[in-house]
Amino acid sequence: MKKKTEMTYQQARRELETLVEELERPDADLGQIASKVKRALDLVSYCRNYLRKVREDAETTLDAYEKE
Repeated sequence: MKKKTEMTYQQARRELETLVEELERPDADLGQIASKVKRALDLVSYCRNYLRKVREDAETTLDAYEKE
């Protein structure tokens, strides 16, 4: 059984950039727009959560350092 690997922030961002480029094309496949927009929203949510966690971790680390 293959081990599922978590997507990195960089991978999510690259995929999101690709989706945006595809959606901006004048010849974009209208049948796939809804699924691409949904995937883009999922990626935006993932990136926001990732950045929120990084910020919280940094704040925790700084708080701990300041208490020393």
